[in-house]
Amino acid sequence: MSDLVRCKACGYIMDGAKLHDFCPACGVPAKQFEPFDDRVKEGRRRLLDLHIHPVIVHAPQAFALSLMLLPIALLIATGELRSMCLDTTRLMGAALPLTVLAAFLAGLFDGKLRFKKTGTPILKKKKLVGGLFFVISLAMAALALFANFEDLGPILGFEVLALAAMGCGAWLGLVGTPLAVAKFPG
Repeated sequence: MSDLVRCKACGYIMDGAKLHDFCPACGVPAKQFEPFDDRVKEGRRRLLDLHIHPVIVHAPQAFALSLMLLPIALLIATGELRSMCLDTTRLMGAALPLTVLAAFLAGLFDGKLRFKKTGTPILKKKKLVGGLFFVISLAMAALALFANFEDLGPILGFEVLALAAMGCGAWLGLVGTPLAVAKFPG
């Protein structure tokens, strides 16, 4: 393993041989770096460095944001554009639970990998909100597949669910971000 260095300003860790004049994360001068001893075993580090959960989590976030905007488009679009928006809503709505489930499972894997357990207070809350996000996504899928979007009621219901999904996703991201940079047990 190469010699690692850590930025004292932001905590960014990198291969010391690749450090140039500035921290690539926050821009402070290279003199702000100090040697870093990575206590995590090499095999575990390789898995952590894949960033499986942070990468997978972007799919449901993007879907939820899109699905929050599409009902608005359904209200104002006409003709072929409305038909395309409806098809997109149905397809993304049906796929949303799969992306949420994938992110949830990746989160369980990541929690176990990072902290060697998933029963900590923060991770319990994340599992609860992640489960709520999944239930909301199932309701959205049901509406997307079976509702008559010619009526205002289903569109508004879908919009409320999309806002709730975005709220769950935002909360999970805000709580999860500090966990991604937490010090790991050895």
